[in-house]
Amino acid sequence: MNQELPKGLPEPSQDLDPPLIIRSEFDQEDQTALSTMRWYRSLRTRLAIIMTITTLAPIIVFHFIAIQVNRASLSQAVWYLILVPLLAGVNWILASHIFKPLKELLSSTTKLANMDLRNRLEIIDNEPSETFELRQSFNRLLNRLEESLNIQCQFVADASHELRTPLTSIQGYTKLLLRRGGTIDSNLLIEALQTISDESGRLIRLVSDLLQLARADAGQPIINQQELIDLREVVTSVEDTVSVIAPEQLEIHFISPSLPVLVLADGDRLKQVLLNLTNNAIKATQAGGRVTVVLRAVGEEAILKVIDTGIGIAPADQQRIFDRFYRVERSRTRTRHYGGGTGLGLAIAQTIIRAHGGTIELESELNKGSTFTVRLPLAMEDWPYSIDIPPDKRLMKTSEIN
Repeated sequence: MNQELPKGLPEPSQDLDPPLIIRSEFDQEDQTALSTMRWYRSLRTRLAIIMTITTLAPIIVFHFIAIQVNRASLSQAVWYLILVPLLAGVNWILASHIFKPLKELLSSTTKLANMDLRNRLEIIDNEPSETFELRQSFNRLLNRLEESLNIQCQFVADASHELRTPLTSIQGYTKLLLRRGGTIDSNLLIEALQTISDESGRLIRLVSDLLQLARADAGQPIINQQELIDLREVVTSVEDTVSVIAPEQLEIHFISPSLPVLVLADGDRLKQVLLNLTNNAIKATQAGGRVTVVLRAVGEEAILKVIDTGIGIAPADQQRIFDRFYRVERSRTRTRHYGGGTGLGLAIAQTIIRAHGGTIELESELNKGSTFTVRLPLAMEDWPYSIDIPPDKRLMKTSEIN
């Protein structure tokens, strides 16, 4: 389908270099608080006072003992007028020397407010172990902050690009309809309206996916009320859907056991995950290939496998396959039947499975195919079942599965 789109809009950059310079200034209240801080709140002052007290305490004790045994007189206490200031001054200097590395660390961390976040605190030779460990801890914290900001900036850039593409298409066809008005050909009108409808649906799905991920990031539940369900019913539901829309040139098999596989889960969310994995397998499998969905139970786990004989996934892509908006090279996937994805499906699938206390794994080899494995905890045998099970049947165990 050819689309007449407005020209002149620049393509969004895919390799954005996110700004990593963080600027911050003390509020006026903070500056006032620092300027009016009490002198005795300084660690240097407190240390000097403690050192002076600990130095004078034994001297005063021994002087008092000497007075008791008549080896000293009380009049000699006048020397304390000289000794106390002298000790306080010496201890003040020593405390300054002790806190010098800490002051240097404080100065370095203060500069971070106006530094590029890519910079790190300098490790000083012969630095005390405590401040050395503090500098390393700050640098590790900066590494995590930079990584988080990079992910956030890339996420915003990718989301903007994905939202812009359908919006541009909708705007282009809308302008076309407005420009041609009542003279537009009926076939072109149907094509334009169909495209607008398709792109609007794509926007709704994208926003819905983004909302699910945002809820997960905020710690909000992304699954509805969990119920005791038989995973065979989820597999059957997905099979009914896939059998209608899958291309005829592919062999698609769904294999389920004869006994119930019971899990405590949100059935709709699990169906969403299985549909996504099956659709991805179909996209990656060429004509004449085979996609197999296998459900079984091993030990205390329910295991769902989606196996395809498609093009496989390169090792470099396998490491990022669950990242948001990450997509394997588009030329390697079949999008004729299912349309292009947004790169959020696997990220959402992983989030849903983790919310159920399970895991999702990938095994793949180029030109041989891929296998996605979902593992979920089985329901306990003593739970009140909402599914009718014959009295002589139990949850499936490894020995019961062929």
